[in-house]
Amino acid sequence: MGAGAARGDGRVMPERRPLRPEIQGLRAVAVALVVVHHLWPGALPGGFVGVDVFFAISGYLITAHLLREIDRHGRVRLGAFWVRRARRILPAALLVLGCALAATLALVPSIYWPQYIAEVRASTLYGQNWHLAAAAVDYFAAEDGPSPVRHFWSLSAEEQFYLVWPVLLLVAALASRGRRAGPAIAMGACTAASLAWSIHLTAAEPASAYFVTPTRAWEFGLGGLLALSGGRTPAACSWLGLAAIGAAAALYSPATPFPGIAALLPVAGALAVIAARAPGRALSSPPSQWLGDVSYAVYLWHWPLLVLIPFAAGDGSRPAEPLVVLGLTLLAAWLTKHLVEDPLRFRRGPRPALAVAVAASALVLSACSGASAYLERKIAVAERASAAVLAARPACFGAAARDPRRPCENPRLRLRVVPTPLQARDRSNAPCTLDERRGLLYVCGFGAPRAKARETIALIGDSHASHWRAAVDPLAERRGWRGVSITHSGCPLSLAVKDLQEPDRSECLEWNRQVLRWLRRHREVRHVFVSEISGSSWITRGRSQWHTAVDGYLRAWRALPSSVKTVIVLRDTPKARLETAACVQRAIDAQRRAATACALPRSRALVGDPAAAAAARFRTDRVRLADLTRFMCDARRCFPVVGGALVHKDQHHMTTVFARTLWPYLARRVDGLVKGA
Repeated sequence: MGAGAARGDGRVMPERRPLRPEIQGLRAVAVALVVVHHLWPGALPGGFVGVDVFFAISGYLITAHLLREIDRHGRVRLGAFWVRRARRILPAALLVLGCALAATLALVPSIYWPQYIAEVRASTLYGQNWHLAAAAVDYFAAEDGPSPVRHFWSLSAEEQFYLVWPVLLLVAALASRGRRAGPAIAMGACTAASLAWSIHLTAAEPASAYFVTPTRAWEFGLGGLLALSGGRTPAACSWLGLAAIGAAAALYSPATPFPGIAALLPVAGALAVIAARAPGRALSSPPSQWLGDVSYAVYLWHWPLLVLIPFAAGDGSRPAEPLVVLGLTLLAAWLTKHLVEDPLRFRRGPRPALAVAVAASALVLSACSGASAYLERKIAVAERASAAVLAARPACFGAAARDPRRPCENPRLRLRVVPTPLQARDRSNAPCTLDERRGLLYVCGFGAPRAKARETIALIGDSHASHWRAAVDPLAERRGWRGVSITHSGCPLSLAVKDLQEPDRSECLEWNRQVLRWLRRHREVRHVFVSEISGSSWITRGRSQWHTAVDGYLRAWRALPSSVKTVIVLRDTPKARLETAACVQRAIDAQRRAATACALPRSRALVGDPAAAAAARFRTDRVRLADLTRFMCDARRCFPVVGGALVHKDQHHMTTVFARTLWPYLARRVDGLVKGA
């Protein structure tokens, strides 16, 4: 949790103000919700609302301190305020960041380093929430596993609040000549605007809305307004507030649109507890007070331990034992509190603590830069090696190693992986040239030049259609076909309704309508290749997921104009696991054969494809299935590396290198199906 959340009373150094027991107890409740949610997600699916409780506490305490200062002096001493915040927040945070970075470099496979290092750097600069918001709207980055410092997003939001809020109050106080009317108007306006924006963005862009400061500022603001009002409520409101927080923790889930209007329940509950000023036995008990006292350090330590312990114990694929994480978290928090936080926080004079914080920040950032430079050199070496392999055009490379007509193996490729997972993760799909952009459609060309084309084909679907372009492009070029690629991430060509959050759901429906209209206008497109990711969820309306998906594909293909003579369904590719890339990278570093060391059971890698099933059910010759699974799997296993070529660049997208080696075998299946081939 954020620093002020864990202990945000804004006290003047080195004086120690008495702590309000109900707020200490509320901190204990908040951090317990977060930790239980992370360690036992099924027990408290909405336990993430503990962060919102922390935000409300911070807004109340910090605003109360700033208002007292305005009342006494008519202004806010910004420098002194920020120094106090830095002394409170930075020592423990930088200790955890440094330990997380060191553990990453020592224990974690290098495939994860770019993500982890970037997040450590963003957290050190307190921009982690904006970094994650940008990654959340990146289709591929959204599939990354969590880094050990992902939870620093809340501290970043809180630090940004600490930078802006006192300036706002200072300007408002000066404008109103020290009267509270100015701060009240400014706080109320900013809080209302933030809440309105939070409701809007949660509906429009839920992935980024969760992290960005403008959607969270109102939670601090409501706490500030309570401090401004100075109001008190009956003691019973404390229990009502705890009930509201508990209801949100029990009834909400990661599927709940958040923050938006839903965040009002835990925030209002926290404010009710604060306003009641009635701790009760539960909140004022010694265990609650102790946990509240170390809540900041508990929040800091629990997540890195949860993420990193599996790497210390093995390959990172098995989750950490929750009780072990909990025990180590409480021990680390207690030690951090007494050996780091308090000695630096309550030491007289700001310079020693600030000097330590500045030096620690510089050290962490320097270590991030050094690790990034090392990684760049490693990737550059791999790039040269990969380029040499591709230039040599070795026999049996890629899919050729599993050619059923002429099986072969090149001993020189046994330990080769082209590209390496480190190279592959940021590589784009095969390029194409933008032909047209209208509405939601992005139409780009590939294959033979338009003037020389004998036929026109279209490749349509979601991102899995895009990854097939590397195989369809050389096929089209050699057959004299002009290809057009019409793809939209997450949207297959289907008239079923995909179970997506809005506005993505409506966008997919509209994209499908626009694709069909485009094909009716472009009757020169005679052959269509379609592909999609299998395993998607659909709005079923009483039918099974499988039958809903099959029917959606059939209806879409029937809706194609009569000018489309052939529909070739590319069976979806096998999937890797989150840790498969790390396994391959470790095998490369250890000079082991990644193809077998990291193979997955076929039953886990190859899920049922309803589009393939729909193609088998179609009663005419118009729809045909192209299934190239045998080039990636045998009867028992699916391989992450085939003939020295890396199959997956992430968990389910092919690398362009491997996909391109599939084109001759795709041609075998297509020839004879497409007239003029």
